Amino acid sequence: MKFLSDEYLDELGDLVPPDLPEVPHVNVRLQFHATGTPEGEVDYHLVAERGVVVQAGRGRLADSDLTIRASYRDLLAFESGELHAATAFVTGQFAVTGDRAKVLDLMVVLQSGNYQRFIADLWARTTW
Repeated sequence: MKFLSDEYLDELGDLVPPDLPEVPHVNVRLQFHATGTPEGEVDYHLVAERGVVVQAGRGRLADSDLTIRASYRDLLAFESGELHAATAFVTGQFAVTGDRAKVLDLMVVLQSGNYQRFIADLWARTTW
């Protein structure tokens, strides 16, 4: 399946793993807005509670903590491991709006083994 296609985002929502170790006080509702994708502009989201992704998929969250606007190319580099999240934030490749304090929560989630396991199976079946 193609990265950020309807199929990919449907699968993303189905990959939420149950019963993973939690990280207290790490909660973030993240909205992504991808530009320049083969599908046009794409909105998708991740919700993490206690450091664990509990919801993901296509669409917009009405009450997101953070919104990240990024190009398809930069999101692809991030998901493939070629672009570190911290680098993307510092260089402006990820344009962030919202509660900037939640960026630290997001970094804990994105750098966790939980997130890496969450995305590994999907990434193995993804093309771009």
